[in-house]
Amino acid sequence: MEDDFRPQVKKVAVALGASLTEQDIERMPRELRTQGNFNYSRFLEYMRQFQTSEQREEAIKKAFVMLDKDGSGYIEWNEIKYILSTVPTAAPSAPLSDEEAEAMIQAVDTDGDGRIDYREFSDMVKMEKKPRK
Repeated sequence: MEDDFRPQVKKVAVALGASLTEQDIERMPRELRTQGNFNYSRFLEYMRQFQTSEQREEAIKKAFVMLDKDGSGYIEWNEIKYILSTVPTAAPSAPLSDEEAEAMIQAVDTDGDGRIDYREFSDMVKMEKKPRK
């Protein structure tokens, strides 16, 4: 059985600065709105086509503020753990370990301070997918 992720699609769209109607969601590729697990990466990629650079920048700012739960100006490991624990999945999953959260931060943390600032977050979101060799 496939899950219907319409509520998640609407919430993520709002976080990106877009308001989607039921018709808009129906026009989306089926695999973006119904599948075993909601795929945020594919959804964000799909939504990029509907945004101007100003809308995209504003959406990135909104998403960063939403993820920066304590308002420190940084996304830290405890916030990564919280964010990923609230993402719905079809199958039960183990909580993210401290080491896994730290590894996620290190993948994006270009200045090595152990946390993700707005510039690092923005660069990660804007990063174009490059084919693997």
